[in-house]
Amino acid sequence: MTRNRRRAVLASLIATATLGVASPAMAAHPDRCDRKLERIEREFRIIERFFGWEAASYWWNEYAWPKYYRQCEA
Repeated sequence: MTRNRRRAVLASLIATATLGVASPAMAAHPDRCDRKLERIEREFRIIERFFGWEAASYWWNEYAWPKYYRQCEA
């Protein structure tokens, strides 16, 4: 994979994460939370495929899961 493609993938993931931070809490909508969890699991697999399990695990633990927990579980 080229360096520019990696940057594009990383930029799209960051943009997706940034938009999610601005959205309101979704605790009142369990079906939305289920869809959100499925989406971040798909993103995990994409990151794992391109950057490896370590990078995907770091992203999950540091960004995806805490944001999901704040919006849906807390």
